[in-house]
Amino acid sequence: MSAAAASARPSRPASGVSGAARARRATGLDVVLVLGLELVACALFVPAFGPAVGAGAAAGGVCAGALVGAAGRWRRLSALPVLALAAVVHLGVAPWALPDVGRGAGAVRAVLRATVTVWRDALTLPLPLSAFPTMSVLPWLTGLAAATVAVRALLDGRVHAAGLAVVCQALVALAWGAPAALAPRAIGAGLTCGVLLLWALAFQRGRRSRVAEVLAGSDAGLRRGARLGAVRAVAVLAAAGTAAGALTPAPAQDRVVLRSLLAPPVDLTQYATPLSLVRALETEFASTTLMTVSGVGEDGRVRMAALDAYDGLSARIDQGDSSRFQRVGADTPLTGAGTHSPRAREVVVRLRDYSFAWVPTVSDALSIAVSGPRADVVSDSLHYDMSSSTGIATAGLTGGDVLTEQVVVPAVPSDADLALLGTGSPRLGAVVNVPASVEAMARSIVDTASEPVAQIRLLQQALRAGYYSDGTTGSSPPGHGTARIAQMVEAGELVGDDEQYSVLMMLLCRSLGIPARVVMGFKPATDGDASTVTGQDISAWVEVDFRQVGWVAVDVTPDRDHVPQQQNTQKVSNPEPRVLQPPLPLQHPAELPPAYDDGHGNSPDDRDAGPDLRLVLAVGGGLLVLVAPVVTILTLKALRRRRRRRGSGPDRAVGAWDEVVDRARDLGSTPPAGATRREEAEVLAPGFPTADLRRFARAVDAQIFGSGEPSPSAVDGLWESADAMMRAMSTGRSAPRRLIARLSTHSLRRLPRQRTARRFRRRLVRGGLTRRRNP
Repeated sequence: MSAAAASARPSRPASGVSGAARARRATGLDVVLVLGLELVACALFVPAFGPAVGAGAAAGGVCAGALVGAAGRWRRLSALPVLALAAVVHLGVAPWALPDVGRGAGAVRAVLRATVTVWRDALTLPLPLSAFPTMSVLPWLTGLAAATVAVRALLDGRVHAAGLAVVCQALVALAWGAPAALAPRAIGAGLTCGVLLLWALAFQRGRRSRVAEVLAGSDAGLRRGARLGAVRAVAVLAAAGTAAGALTPAPAQDRVVLRSLLAPPVDLTQYATPLSLVRALETEFASTTLMTVSGVGEDGRVRMAALDAYDGLSARIDQGDSSRFQRVGADTPLTGAGTHSPRAREVVVRLRDYSFAWVPTVSDALSIAVSGPRADVVSDSLHYDMSSSTGIATAGLTGGDVLTEQVVVPAVPSDADLALLGTGSPRLGAVVNVPASVEAMARSIVDTASEPVAQIRLLQQALRAGYYSDGTTGSSPPGHGTARIAQMVEAGELVGDDEQYSVLMMLLCRSLGIPARVVMGFKPATDGDASTVTGQDISAWVEVDFRQVGWVAVDVTPDRDHVPQQQNTQKVSNPEPRVLQPPLPLQHPAELPPAYDDGHGNSPDDRDAGPDLRLVLAVGGGLLVLVAPVVTILTLKALRRRRRRRGSGPDRAVGAWDEVVDRARDLGSTPPAGATRREEAEVLAPGFPTADLRRFARAVDAQIFGSGEPSPSAVDGLWESADAMMRAMSTGRSAPRRLIARLSTHSLRRLPRQRTARRFRRRLVRGGLTRRRNP
């Protein structure tokens, strides 16, 4: 074999071991990067679960999944055996690793059941989800599945699948998470840049190996270009991530997640207003024991519901705010103070003959735990509205149910302190169809008083001066609709019970702009026994909101022994039947006066019209004139590159070299006309020391003048090499110089003689007439 032939033989790596070691090292770095990104994605479970449960369970799943993926690759298992192995790890490790699934065989059954149901429960239960059992299965299972897929894909060389597994884990954490985000700028930008970096490094390594294969040996220029490309990729991703994190606006408080789309609100229209129970409880169930209460104190109140809206028929909870009722568990905080407070005390409510959906609570309740024979049923249907301190069990309550509450009874400030604080501005329901006599009554009572506390006390004194009647004797019909309230106000004297007086007080306060609502509940000490609640203890009062204090109770019902003179205080066993209030007549909508056009273009639409169309066209035309040349040059070069890559085998190989030569022209180096590729390479090489143009020219000639047609893979490798050459050629040039080269038209303005000579050589190549030239 001649020395020339030996020198022309493609050089091989000195040892295959070094290449395998580099591949293992690169795969190991990819695995470390992917696992790091998945651990970062575990933080997205914190808003919904808390750091100890959500992030900890997800991180444990990631570690277990990494081991499963590595074991599957080591044993060369297919997809189904790997899935089976992951299921075994899930059922074998989760019952002992997760803190909220119990222990023993019951924990295994709980994990197996939660594997199916946790996806639904996580969308319907209130936050934090750690207040409910088996909910940590969701982050654990998500981390286990994502890490198994990612590690197995990386070890099999499927880098894109591994990156998608990381993205899927983050999407699950966001979709099943909370509307509030945890550091969205930092975590979002970090995950995005990390996945893109993973893909970019894998693409860089694959391209370098293909280029080295085409050039039949290692190349110092290509290595340097590859390293510079990797450094540039990292720098660009870091800059992009920093810019995205700094410029991205903060997310809204109410971010749309799956729970906001799928969690059905409580339908309050299925439940009658609690005030409709007042007359029946205070008469028919006066001596019936409804519940026993321990720990509430002599002056404590047991609440049933707070009503802040009035529609002319009844006082209700605002129907537009029914979504405020959220599922609660034993550890769900019912106020912003959490579930524990040094001033908290325990109140135990044992239901007897109580069979309503409204949950008896004590303000301010911090938490509610249900026990008794129906504990599971009641707990699964327990909802609570934190803004009104109202609870409802959609499955209903009955005798035997036990409610254990941690409560803090708030202190009542003095009137002087309340006057200094002033009333608040809470969100309340609408008050409509109020009799006009109510506002007139309010104005006449407060007279010249303008301070809210003084107005409230004047209204309170006026109402407590009335008479109490439960309807057993005398004329005091039940209900609190428009007709009943108007009758009460327009009569010579006020007569009613807690139902009418509380609603009237709310309407009087709301007509003066004072934020008030009606609260129905019980005063256990009314009958002298604070531990036993009977129907005689039923009561209703008004709460007014003050800044920094919250809702303050105001009693407006007269004493029960202050009855009208014609009423016999001896109650009878057969009270008058309750009647429904007649519906209000339909009101015709008000007619608006017709709108007239004065013909002078002074309508609001004309005044709000946008800028002149001619100005818009002028500005747009000027921008188009500035941008059009740049777009035209870039489009022509892109079309030229596309035409060269879509030719036949020899033409595509020649096009790869022509692309490199055109880049040299745009950078200011022009080869001689009519020269061969090797001659052009000799002329251009001194100007581009980082790109080995001589070796690349020989590689192109080897594909064109070799035996047979060039293979598509070999030509693709030439184009990969051409891209590497062009990047290496730009090394050392400043950014403005590279931009000028991109927009240069020098390579688009070839001389006719050059184009004719190049077309002639291409025809010779197709006909096989030049194979003896350039041996």
